[in-house]
Amino acid sequence: MLEHLLQVRLIRWYSTSVRRQFMLAEDTYDNWAILAADEGSFEYQVGEESGMAQFGDIVICPPGVKLERHARDRLSFLFLEFYWESDQEKPQTADIGLPYGKVSFHRIDRFTSIFSLIRDISDTDLQEHFVYKQHLLRDLLCLYAIERQDAMNPIVSKDSLVRAAVQQIHKRAFEALSLKSLADQAALSQSHFSRRFQADMGVSPIAYLTAIRMRKAQHLLINSDLTLEEIALQCGYQNGFYLSRVFKNHYGTSPSAFRQNYRI
Repeated sequence: MLEHLLQVRLIRWYSTSVRRQFMLAEDTYDNWAILAADEGSFEYQVGEESGMAQFGDIVICPPGVKLERHARDRLSFLFLEFYWESDQEKPQTADIGLPYGKVSFHRIDRFTSIFSLIRDISDTDLQEHFVYKQHLLRDLLCLYAIERQDAMNPIVSKDSLVRAAVQQIHKRAFEALSLKSLADQAALSQSHFSRRFQADMGVSPIAYLTAIRMRKAQHLLINSDLTLEEIALQCGYQNGFYLSRVFKNHYGTSPSAFRQNYRI
């Protein structure tokens, strides 16, 4: 999909800083469409898929498919309509790898950065800052493509023992998982297990586990009202103090500062 990004052509842009209801409960578009909430949330249905979308999600609707949407309260949002050009500057009809329905981003800091730029040019028509708007659309699609590529091409260990440890980490990441329990499962000392894991994966087992936990902590800080203690328990830590220390070491900022800076 990445190779198609430079060929994307924006044809409709609507973003508003004013909280309001949707004017239409449903519509069908001739081109690809993206709908994303800034402040607030909305219910949607695209084809057979339905659900709730909030900040950090985008809803993608293919050409010719009905998009239904309903906001229980007023919201600010972004709507984009676009297509891919062929070499002859005509819409491409081939599959370009976009999904139907909701996409939830894991790199919430990067997503928030893109949306802050979108907010700066809210309430402007399509032709104002057109090149910049098209660039932001490409940024959004590029972020999706990178996350999709990560999901489709996970790091695969050549070492069967390390591969089993990776599977265990993903399965139990949000439990009280320790280096000792992973090493015991591998029937190795902690130091030997750590060296073998790092040699194969390029990072230590604790760094690998921490990255998974930090992505979840980011998501919960942005998209929930949970306290730091509650988030810590959901991310596999015993208390909020320890989570705060790990989070600051990982991102260079405290969880409270992160929530204040990135939450909408």
